[in-house]
Amino acid sequence: MFSQQLNVFFLLLLIAWVVGRTTSPDLDEDCELNAVDTMHDFCCDLHDESPQFSDCQMEWHEKIPYETDEEEQIYMFCTAECSFNNTEFVGKDRRSLNLIQVKEHLESDLVNDADVALLYDTYIKCDKHGAFKFQEILIKRTLNQVTFPALSLMPHKGVKQLARRLSHHGCHPYPGLVLECVANEMILHCPAKRFHQTAQCEETRNHLKQCMQYLKYKS
Repeated sequence: MFSQQLNVFFLLLLIAWVVGRTTSPDLDEDCELNAVDTMHDFCCDLHDESPQFSDCQMEWHEKIPYETDEEEQIYMFCTAECSFNNTEFVGKDRRSLNLIQVKEHLESDLVNDADVALLYDTYIKCDKHGAFKFQEILIKRTLNQVTFPALSLMPHKGVKQLARRLSHHGCHPYPGLVLECVANEMILHCPAKRFHQTAQCEETRNHLKQCMQYLKYKS
């Protein structure tokens, strides 16, 4: 009898340990948005920072010399919009991508056709267009492909709060949501030989995997 009770006790202890290892208190509907910053953590050799992005980083660092995570997030989202404006990636409505311009830019910047195709498909996926519209999110979730296109994140509470903070600087969240989505996709689905096997990149990818699994579970 005592042996059975002991076995039950250790079983419950094991379950508690597993749950503690597989869940995180900061996982919510905005866990992808609030993940460690991925916009300038280039963990995949498919792409580098564009000159436009680098110029915008310097410009906005003068405007927002950040000290907190919240200030850094604002800085990065304003940098993203500045970069998308300079490359003409973003539409006049600030809520859509100029996919023709995106493709032309990738074709001029990358030499490998396969890399162009992969990144272009990723931009489509992260925009509201293409085969990743809202109706298909439910299907994609079942396939562990749950990175959200930018417009589907706009109604989220965390994005609305971010939008209010960005508005003080004249910035809109959409370009940053797209760029963060693209960066996250490159971390999650980078070809094995092109992924940077650093501690930071591994940690970031593991967090994003947990986030994606959480979002799939919540669906």
